[in-house]
Amino acid sequence: MNNTGKIRRVVCILFLSLTILFAAKPDLNTMDANALYELGLSDEAVDAILDYRLYHGGFENIYELSTLEGVSHEEFVLLKKQVAVFPILLTAEEQRFEDNYYQLERMTFSEGSSEGLVEEWIRLLSSPENVNRMDYFDFMNLPGVSPVDAVAVEKFIASDQSITSARDLRSIEGLSYYGYSNIGDYVRFTDDEDKGWHGYYNATVKNSQQNIVPDEDAESLQMFQSRTTPLDIYHKLLINKGNSWSGGLSYNRPLGQGDEYYQLGSLGRIPRVKAFLSYEPVPNGEFHVNKLIAGNYVAAFGQGVIMESVDYFTPRKSGYGWRKRLYGISGDVSKNTYVPLRGLTGEFQWNSLYFTPFVSFESRDAVLNADESFSMLIRMEPRYEYGLNGQLSEPLTRTVDELIYGSNLRWRVNTSTHVGMTAYESLYDREKDFQIQSVVAPENMGYYLNHMGNSADTEIASIYENSGESGLWGKAKSYRRVLGGDFSTVYKNLVLQGEIGILDHDGAVFDLKDDPMAWVVNMYWQFDNFNILLLYRDYDLAYDNPYQRSFSNYQRYKSTIFEDVFYLKDPSLGFLYTGASQPQAERGFYYNLRYQFHRQFVTTVEHDIWTRVADQSKYNRLVFNLEYRPVFNYRFRLRQKWQSRGGQNIFAPTGYESTETRLEGVMRMSRYNELRLLLATGYTAFNPRPRLTANTAGGTSMVGNAGSPSKAIAAQVTHNFNDRFKVMGQMMIYEGFIWNFEDTDFRVFNADSEAFHGWIAFFSRLSPNLSARFKYSFDRHGTMGNYVGGIVPTGSGDYEITDITARETYNDFRIQLDYRF
Repeated sequence: MNNTGKIRRVVCILFLSLTILFAAKPDLNTMDANALYELGLSDEAVDAILDYRLYHGGFENIYELSTLEGVSHEEFVLLKKQVAVFPILLTAEEQRFEDNYYQLERMTFSEGSSEGLVEEWIRLLSSPENVNRMDYFDFMNLPGVSPVDAVAVEKFIASDQSITSARDLRSIEGLSYYGYSNIGDYVRFTDDEDKGWHGYYNATVKNSQQNIVPDEDAESLQMFQSRTTPLDIYHKLLINKGNSWSGGLSYNRPLGQGDEYYQLGSLGRIPRVKAFLSYEPVPNGEFHVNKLIAGNYVAAFGQGVIMESVDYFTPRKSGYGWRKRLYGISGDVSKNTYVPLRGLTGEFQWNSLYFTPFVSFESRDAVLNADESFSMLIRMEPRYEYGLNGQLSEPLTRTVDELIYGSNLRWRVNTSTHVGMTAYESLYDREKDFQIQSVVAPENMGYYLNHMGNSADTEIASIYENSGESGLWGKAKSYRRVLGGDFSTVYKNLVLQGEIGILDHDGAVFDLKDDPMAWVVNMYWQFDNFNILLLYRDYDLAYDNPYQRSFSNYQRYKSTIFEDVFYLKDPSLGFLYTGASQPQAERGFYYNLRYQFHRQFVTTVEHDIWTRVADQSKYNRLVFNLEYRPVFNYRFRLRQKWQSRGGQNIFAPTGYESTETRLEGVMRMSRYNELRLLLATGYTAFNPRPRLTANTAGGTSMVGNAGSPSKAIAAQVTHNFNDRFKVMGQMMIYEGFIWNFEDTDFRVFNADSEAFHGWIAFFSRLSPNLSARFKYSFDRHGTMGNYVGGIVPTGSGDYEITDITARETYNDFRIQLDYRF
């Protein structure tokens, strides 16, 4: 046979092979929900198939479909003709990991206040716990699980019934479908054999520092970028042995900051890292140890009024939905640098009584005074020892040592109700004496408490001060004591929760009448297609607690002189506001409702009416969302926001009204491919200022009542080339103030001229356990022109005007590597 004949034969074989390959029936064990819906199956049939695959590891033959409740005979016949069952090459546990990999992929990209929660969720995805051994607080730490759901499952277990399958879990009375679907991903139903050591490693390198406050009202921060200074590098390693032992190790060098070391005397220096070791024995007897942690950890109790040791501020953090908080204690290898706890803690249980003591010793970043006292703690990112320009006379990093000890005591009255008490004392090795001259430049001192643009400066004037000693620590020169209580009760599908915190201001612990307080109460009512949250909070101006993370719209020191960097001694001191984690002193009522009034329509309403205590400014914020789903793969979302300040007084110089409209279309295609289109517009108008709207000569000025418009149009695409490689990207043209989700980042932009923003991300699973991600973003602002210098006569009698133009350009990248073992 000549070469031509051989080539023809090879081509024919390849063509025949490809024809057979593409003509083959799809594998039932690998089809996603979209592919199943395309066959014409009902919701019940799709759910039954996905549940069976998740908890049984897949189908061995096509006839197993006929045993599933939810799959009709007609659907079984249809599937028998349209699909095939291929041999299962993965174990049930490996298949479970594959089914949840998309969720895990997004989690490993998370930063900010939810990072500690995400670490716990990743651990449970890799090593799920037996649902029959979990309690209320374990369920509450799962995403999207409400107190009603947690109580429903615990009551079922307490009635001496076992949950042996997903079907048992789904049939529990009082458990919503949303709660069932979120619990199911993180639990197992038997005490399987210990799988030994396992964990994951994450490494991230990037050249930008962006805002990570997940809210459309966040400040528009210009990203600090680096080409010559050190890049941002983050390494994180988490290791688990079954469900009993876990440990973690992390190292973080923020952008533009040098490496930090521990000095070990003659032994030299080692990198400054975060690490923890945790042990959770199997409960045995009336008194038992639930958890022991040594090293870095997070402590969070109640509604966050007294203690929640995370760095980042989260607006409207209610504890419900996706704005949850981590209950109890957990190991910490996150990027927290402001109030990380490092020491010993544990949770002990005697029948229905839980006791959680904690002790920590750590150095804090703080603003020092010339007399060696300190004004306040500060969270900087990146952290500069002597300010951005290196010109501060006193250092900022690790300047105050804090010894903190405290405890939480909780009593489970029954499966539906618990009450708790929390108290802590912080001891500092410097006196706590706020001095405004340590922050504000001398030439700008006259603006403090005397400028209408800084109307909330009374919040600064109320900063906690103290001088005192302690018998527990000889170096102590000041202290801070906070105590209070919380409660939670569930009646059928109704939840009532609340917490009160008291800051001991005068050293008399049992004399509370003059001490500042903060309290919050909420009610949550849950139905299958409707739920509503009602919440009220009231925070005194002088309740200055650096560990408070309870519900609020704004972070502390908004509309103070700290917000205006040009008044301060160094730009890095602007982090006193932009890096603040505490809630602002607010008093107001909030409600949030979700209603699915039709299978194709879901609406949510979020409304907050509150007063800023510092200057009695009245705020009103209303957000309306409507989602329309004509078919499973298509969604249209409308979001409308109205917000105002000082609406009752149009002559208030700091009032404003703001509207924002966002229309988004989402098309979900096969293989998780997706196309999104966004159209956004907004407008903010400020109250007229009398000195600008009228002049002394009479008449009306043409300035002083200007507004700030914004607009954007964007298209975003996600394309999966195969199960191991995908590309995501977006192009956006915008002007004004715009917020945007890109991949899993949240960013805020503000451009005075028309600008173009784009990003592209590549994700690849190099192996079943190893993945890499690269993301590149760029921002191009249109040319801005400005005329300066006035009119200048020339020798020829003409006039010369100096024209200055500017064009801003930003770009940044992020590289991430994740390995699971």
